Amino acid sequence: MKLFKYSGKRFYKYKLLATFLSIAFFFFGCSPSAQLLNDLPVHSAEIKVLNENNEPVKGAQVEASNGRKSTTDSTGVATIRFGSVGLYTVSVMAENYMPSNFTLTMPSDNNETFTRHLSQQVNYTGISGMNFGSANMYPMMFSYLFSSYGYGLELDSYEESEVTEWKITTESDGLTMKKAFLKELDSGKQWWQIALLEKESEEPQYIAEILFSENRKSILRYREQLGDGEIQEKPVSEGWYNQPAELTKESIKGAQEQTNVSVETPAGTFNTDLLNFGVTGGTSLKMWRVGEDVPGGVVKYQTTREGEVLYESELHSYGSDATSLLNSF
Repeated sequence: MKLFKYSGKRFYKYKLLATFLSIAFFFFGCSPSAQLLNDLPVHSAEIKVLNENNEPVKGAQVEASNGRKSTTDSTGVATIRFGSVGLYTVSVMAENYMPSNFTLTMPSDNNETFTRHLSQQVNYTGISGMNFGSANMYPMMFSYLFSSYGYGLELDSYEESEVTEWKITTESDGLTMKKAFLKELDSGKQWWQIALLEKESEEPQYIAEILFSENRKSILRYREQLGDGEIQEKPVSEGWYNQPAELTKESIKGAQEQTNVSVETPAGTFNTDLLNFGVTGGTSLKMWRVGEDVPGGVVKYQTTREGEVLYESELHSYGSDATSLLNSF
């Protein structure tokens, strides 16, 4: 990967400037001087925002952790500029879409283009009220079950056949979903299952089984069944899946706001640690981490914006009896 894309005197000029900024950032940290350096647009990156059908999303808000913001144009592209070297978090948000976060590093990612796929939010009023259309349901469900603002929601691992069921409350509706780790192949690839349950009977009304690459870096296969319909093999393309960012141990420890917090959920009462992350300006992700043997290590999570709850998810049940329902392997 090229660090600089200039030549001759211009290359030397920018190399000196980047070196100066690195030294200054080291000495001044987050001081006003560092903020001033951060305002110098030495580096930049393009963010291309697409929907599930690979169509550009116009008007998406792109915000970096250095405070710089931009909006995507008609081609779905926005440019964010950076002054200091280092690691940055970039948040992508658009109306009626689930948000996405990712990280980039300057100057190594200078002038690079990053593609983000956003999944649409779905209002759930019972299975008959859902408009499935031709869209893949998995990206929306993945956003609720596996990530929030692009960050992974699991603080501990799942063992084979372990399953969790979640009661999810959104601004407009409520959902019941399940996810299960079915099997790990000899190659390290993993089969996972997700299900959307009907409100009254709690029977699966939508089931998907997904084959991930090793460490769940990408999706390789995706099978689904809607109601009593046929089992279908869905097309999977490169770049369709955004792997959630894994939180570091240090970040988890730093976000610990309270300890020994008693939390009552439909699955029982747990003794937890409350973690509080600021994912964007005014927006927080709270996670109730449990020390007991619960798959994923979390029994409740909540996203708030300026104190208002956007959605909340509570553990409804958990077990170790999950099996393939679609004969995927």
